[in-house]
Order: sequence, then C-alpha cells, then structure tokens
Amino acid sequence: MADILFFPIRHHSPACAWHLERLIDERRPRAILIEGPRDATALLEQITHAATQAPIAIYTTFVDTTNQLAAPTFDRAKPARFSAYYPLADYSPELVAIRKGRAAGAAVRFIDLMFPEMVLAEGGQKKSEQARSLLDEHHMRHSRFLKALCERTGARDPDDLWDHLYETDFQQMPSEEFIKRVETYCALSRADYTTEMLAAEAHLAREAAMAAEIAAEAEQGDGLILVVTGGFHTPGLKERLAADEKPTARHEPITGDAQTLLMRYGFAQLDRLNGYASGMPSPAFYQRVWEHLHNPKTSDTLPAARATAEFIVELGRLSREKAPGLSPADEIAALDQTRRLAGFRQHPQPTREDLLDGIRSSFIKGSADAEGLNILTQARVLLAGDRIGDLPPDVGVAPLVDDFRRTARNLKLDISTLAAKEAHLDLYRHVNHRAISHFFHRLAYLDVPFGERRSGPDFVAGSNLERIAEIWRYAWSPDTESKLTEQTLYGGTLEEASANLLQHGLDEAEAKGLGRRSDVTATQLLHACRMGLQRFAPELLARTAALIAEDASFISLVSTAEQLLLLHSSREPLEAHHLTGLTDIANAACQRAYYLLPQLAGTGAQEENDVLDALNALQQVMLSLGDSQANHVLLRNGLRLLLDEPGGNPAIRGGAVGALHADGQMTDDELIRWVSGHMEQDGPGFLRGVLHTNRPCLWQVTALLENLNSTLCAWDESQFVRVLPELRLAFADLTAHEADLVARTVARQVGASVVPSLRITGAQPEDLLLGAALNQRVEETLARDGLAAFLEEATR
Repeated sequence: MADILFFPIRHHSPACAWHLERLIDERRPRAILIEGPRDATALLEQITHAATQAPIAIYTTFVDTTNQLAAPTFDRAKPARFSAYYPLADYSPELVAIRKGRAAGAAVRFIDLMFPEMVLAEGGQKKSEQARSLLDEHHMRHSRFLKALCERTGARDPDDLWDHLYETDFQQMPSEEFIKRVETYCALSRADYTTEMLAAEAHLAREAAMAAEIAAEAEQGDGLILVVTGGFHTPGLKERLAADEKPTARHEPITGDAQTLLMRYGFAQLDRLNGYASGMPSPAFYQRVWEHLHNPKTSDTLPAARATAEFIVELGRLSREKAPGLSPADEIAALDQTRRLAGFRQHPQPTREDLLDGIRSSFIKGSADAEGLNILTQARVLLAGDRIGDLPPDVGVAPLVDDFRRTARNLKLDISTLAAKEAHLDLYRHVNHRAISHFFHRLAYLDVPFGERRSGPDFVAGSNLERIAEIWRYAWSPDTESKLTEQTLYGGTLEEASANLLQHGLDEAEAKGLGRRSDVTATQLLHACRMGLQRFAPELLARTAALIAEDASFISLVSTAEQLLLLHSSREPLEAHHLTGLTDIANAACQRAYYLLPQLAGTGAQEENDVLDALNALQQVMLSLGDSQANHVLLRNGLRLLLDEPGGNPAIRGGAVGALHADGQMTDDELIRWVSGHMEQDGPGFLRGVLHTNRPCLWQVTALLENLNSTLCAWDESQFVRVLPELRLAFADLTAHEADLVARTVARQVGASVVPSLRITGAQPEDLLLGAALNQRVEETLARDGLAAFLEEATR
C-alpha cells in the first residue's frame, strides 16, 4: 500500500528546501507530486538540464478566443487574455524536489490544474494586464492569526515572522518536527477563509484536481509518495483524501490559445519588495544562505551568519566607491551589532531584519532621510541582487522571443544583464542607427518593456522635430520576454507582429466607430514608417486618401493634413521617399476641412478646445501647403459662413473671428465690434475663442484692450465676479511675457504706475499672495521711513 507524505512548504524558503532535500535523500520516495500546472511536467527535462541556471520561470498564457468565460465584463470584440509566472530559484522547494527527485529516480510531475482550467474555474476574476504568480501567498500576509502572532513575537511583518520561526534554527530541527510546525503555521493562515472564499478563488477546484492526482498515483503500487504543495493547500488535500469517497476532478475541455514554456527570470523580479507578491524578499540574501549550505567548507556552520558578514563587507566597499565615509571599523561595528541583535531576539543566526537593523545602527551617521536613505537603498539593492537565469540554447522559446534575441545580437545591443544602457542614434546619417530605431519602436508599439525614448524627434506626436538624434535607454528584464511571448499571437517576428498589430488597431477603431476617420489611418501610417514597415505604407496612404472624402470630423481632417505634411518633411529619417502625392492628399484633407467649417457652430462644450486647436493648426497647414490665395479664400468663406450660423458656440465663433483677423481677412475695427458685442451677450467665452486663435491681437490692437477695459469697468461687482472664472480662462494661455506686456499696456491706458518686470517661475497661488503681502509691508516701511520718493523713482 502506498504511503503518502505531505510536505507543506512556503515558496522560496531555503529552510523548506533544505529539509525537503534531506528528506528525499533519506526516504527515497518512488513518486514526487508537486503543486504546479500539469502541462508543465513536459518541461522537467529542460528544467533539470545541466545548462539550466536558476532563476527561471515557467510562463503560461491563455487567450479566451472562443469566449468560454461567461462574465459579461469582457469585450467580446477582444478576447480576454491571461498570463502567469511560476518562478524557480535554486532555493525554491519545488526546484529542489524536481532536481533531487529526478536524480534519485523518482517519478516527478506537477499535479495542479492547467492555467486555462484555473482561469475558467475562477471565472476570469483575476484578469489583468500584469501577469500574476502561480505561487501566490497573499493569504499569509492577510491572516488575522498571523498578524496577532506578529504582535505577540514583536515581528515587523509576516516575512520577519517566518524568518524568526523557521529560517534561523532549521538545521537543528528534525524534518518531521519542521514539517509539523510549517503545517500548523499554514493552517492558521487558512483559518480566515470560508468555503465560499475558497471556491471563489478556485482553491477547492485546484485541491480537487490535486487530490485526484494523488489518489491515482497511490493506486500505482506501494512505496512512498511525497506531495510538495504550498502549506495553504495541505489541510484541504488531507481532508479530501481522508474522505470515504474517492477524490475525482472534473477537467473541462479547453479551447482557445494556450501555451506553457520556460523563460529566463531575474532576482530583481523575484524580490517581493519590487512587487512580486509571493515568496520571500531579498533573493540574493537567501541565495547566499543556500550556497553556504551546500559549500563543503561552510555547510556545517551557520550559513546566514556567514552571509550576513559578507553582505556587510560588500556594502561597506560599495559605499566607499561612491563617496568616502564608511571604514572597516564601521563594518566590524555593524557585524557586532547584528550579532548582538540576533542574540537578543533569540535567533541562533542573524535574520535579514537583524542585518538591516545592524546596518541602520552602525552605518547611518547623519539624517535618516538623507544618509540613511542612501545606505538602506544600497543595502536593499545588494540584498535583492541582479542575477539572471539561463536556459540551454535548444530550449524552445516563443518565436517572437527568438527573433528579438537574434535581432538584438545583430544590432549589437546588450541583453545579457539587467543593467540599463543608452543608445544614441543619428537618424539622418546612419542606416544602422535607423535599424536600431525601428527595433526599439516596434517593441514600444507592441507594448514590450525594453526601451524608453529619452529624447529626440517624435514623428507621430509631431514634437521635437528639430532634433536629429534619438536617445534610448534600454534594459532587458523577464517582463520583456514574457510580453514578447504574449504578443506572439500577432506573429513570429517583430516585423510581422508589428504589422498585424497595426491592422488590429485599425480593426479596433472600426469596432469603436472610428473607422471612418482618416486621422486614425494617418497615425498608423506614421507608426509604420517609424517602425521600418515602409512596405505597408502605400496601402495605408491609399486608405487614408479614400477616407478623407467621407470623413465628417473637422479635427480628424486637420490632424490628417498635419501628419501627412510631417511625413513629407521627414522623408529622410522615415525613409518615405517612395510615397508620392503626400502634399496633394494633405491638400485634399484641407479642402474637406474648409467645407466643414460652418458645421463647427454646433460644437459641444467638451470638444471646444480640440476644435480651437484644430483651427490654429489649419492656418499653419495652409501656410505649409504653399500659402495659396485660393486656400485663403476658402478659409475666409468657411469662417464667414460659420459666423453667419445663428446661435453658434460662442468660443468657436470667437475662434473664427480670431482666425479671420490673423489671416488678414478682418479689419481691426471689425474685430473690436465683434468682441464688444459678444462680451455683452456671451461673456468671456467669445473672447477665449478669439485669444485661442489670435493672442497677438491683444497687444497689437491697442484699441481692443481699451474697449475691453471699458466693458469690464462698466460691469457691477456681482456681474464681474460671476464671469471672473471664465475671464481668467480666456487669458490662461498667455505666457508670462505676454501677460506682462498686456498689463503694461493697460496700465499706460489708465495712467497707473508700471512696476519693473519680475520673472516668476514655479510659483503657487499661495506664494503670490505671500509676495503681495510682503510687498505691501515693504511699501509701508519705506513710507514710514520717508523713503517713498525713492520707491516712486525706482518704479518709473
């Protein structure tokens, strides 16, 4: 009859891994069953390959392309996507069980639900753009019992509590006693859960599946079966196997896209302090402990004590490299303090928190917010580590990951470490630099975390176009390859995936009702050229041209013309010489925009600013197209028809008046009459539109300011207060210099003194009020001291 031994673990615990390793050596189980997706069993050969170096991760994805999830919250036009990691470090009990078990000849396999089954059992409740961990231990941080235990023992948090109870004296404890204590600890963390909560998070479905696998293995013959699962599940598994009824699991047929594969992982991602929600913080610290446990020269000593001493010395050396300060005597004091703290807390060897406290008390000599922050930041970076795992060359990866690696090598980009690097790219003179730029932009478009453009021209947004070079900061991370793996859905190469995602973006715009807007396609055209997908550009340009004739959005048409002219002027860096007719198509978009001008009278309040911005842009586009008299006439006629629309939006009508005056199609007197009439009728809304499209008229047409001042002075206080917010909004776009110019002009008109200009940057309203109060006190003091004449002379 088979003997079943449950080994409850905490994920990434060196103490659990050490006892598990020893137990496998002593008991020699015939089968080892591990919590983990069943389909990952096929990866065990690669996991135990001699060239595999931890940390690594099993990465699994599921795309619900057939809409199996009944949740109505999902957009049916876009399949729900899910992904998850199963990280493995050298000191992870699961990896130890795999390595030791296979070396001992045991039958090793995973027994949990496959990831798609898990998602379906949860009903898709954990959908997120961020991949989650399959080794989640949030229950250990939210348990009422464990929080009470932290208070009783003086532990700072559950991580500190775990170290206090299990990671300090595990070498002196029999494995049977260690297992019993861990099971008790984990049972307490489960005590807060109701049956409904367990079902909602799919724990019951998972435990049913694992129990069925255990029962099936028990029927295969005698011998020891070792079951390695998170301690949270151990009570549930025991209960199911102890029941009279044989455990069974129901596996629903899975449709849709799913994959499970291995990938490199890094300590930075494994560190819980960086956001990883499972396991232990400071992986480099526990890795050092694990290595000392298996070093023949140090295995019989206290590994955490040796690791602590090494980290203190390394931290002291690193601090001296950056700035003088810490000495070897400080390191000795920190080590002595760490040991004393460990003894005071009854720890046979220092814990991670003992080490940090020793560093705080001995290395920080100044302010905790200054020197202390720097020291502790260095310490946490050191304790986290920067190690990245590796896999054999023949381990299969997603084709998009393979293309990424190959392309990075060909472009001589370093992806071997987590360290960030910079790439300076001259887009106008070096073809290879353009290829690197295409690579970065394709990854950015695919939403792959790898490169960040720090400066340079943005041809899509139309900003910083005067610059000729791009500067990118890039760094590989496990998230890079996981996102690439997910985006394999769109293609096997970066070029193919980017092109298909371009088309997907157009399809999504169509689904959202934006498919008839030419600016959507024009934007995709710029993206295509920026990513080196010029072979798709003629089709996108033709599609843009076709959409212009039916585009009913003034904003869209002006944006299309802007983008096409930008592409025309940037043909060299965007390699768009083969595109012909760009200016003709841009002109067609302008012609259509002129035709739509009268319809802008019905613009709603939410679109006011966008329409006013488009009116401004239209004037610039007209100049870029050659400043032809025919276009001036079309613009004038369209704007005049807009003004003839009764009851139109005041701000838009004001924008039309400002545009006509700026284009020389309206006299100063006519401008004043329009503004004067609307100030009485519509308040400052009309003025805001005028200034949005023609700010210079404020200081170029002095009679306009005189008229505005007269109008404002004629209002009573209640009327002025009522319109003051909108009046302030009308002048909000003025620069500091322009506001000063207007103020001086008004001051001269009313005979007021003009004070010297003060350039104030970054001031808050309360700063200005304080300044005004101080200014008044200075004036009063000067007057009291008989120096008022001096002040008057200085302000002339």
